Amino acid sequence: MSAPEAREIVRGWYGSGARRRTVSMDDARRMSNSAWVNSSRLISGLILYTGLGWLVSRWVGHQELLMAVGAIVGLSLSYYLMFRSLAHEARADAERQQGQQ
Repeated sequence: MSAPEAREIVRGWYGSGARRRTVSMDDARRMSNSAWVNSSRLISGLILYTGLGWLVSRWVGHQELLMAVGAIVGLSLSYYLMFRSLAHEARADAERQQGQQ
């Protein structure tokens, strides 16, 4: 019985520059910007959609329910945007690495 063939490790958005031993200043700047953008999206989505839920609840009623629905919608949309931007950054990082080789 022979050993299985060695396969190339496929990395997703989690395999970004943070795992490399040496990181250039451009990579560090990109990671820092990504952290700020993603945390800003998360906070602003939560505040915006909770606020919209509160405004709709003032008009319709059921304040607690609509604020909770707004918070859940805001968080889910924020997470969607975060993962989408991280996937885009992973593709751009892979293209940069292919260009350097």
